[in-house]
Amino acid sequence: MSLWTCPNEKCPFDDKLKPGVICPLCESRASDFDFGSFGELLKKKKQHKKSLLKTKKQEKRLKKAKFCPKCGSPRLDFLIYYRPSLWKCQECDYEGSFTIEGIELAKKIRESYRKRAST
Repeated sequence: MSLWTCPNEKCPFDDKLKPGVICPLCESRASDFDFGSFGELLKKKKQHKKSLLKTKKQEKRLKKAKFCPKCGSPRLDFLIYYRPSLWKCQECDYEGSFTIEGIELAKKIRESYRKRAST
């Protein structure tokens, strides 16, 4: 018995497609598989889904991460442990309660800090 599905391992479409039919998501042409190669394809699709979930989790964590407002570094520590609202940067010795959340803004700050430091 042959199995049919979309041959694109990055395509999330896992339903049966007859050979020669075009996948509705990625527009790849479905092909005929034997049982062993079909299992390998499903493993690759599952690994791709896991890697996408992992990158989404990392992006969520980076959105919540705190960065230094002076140099954009993520290396912040509590200045005083019983007052966690005061932060100290390990790279530029910034001390204060203001921090940046969001990797995009931190990257811009980091680039401008490096330009100022190199001149």
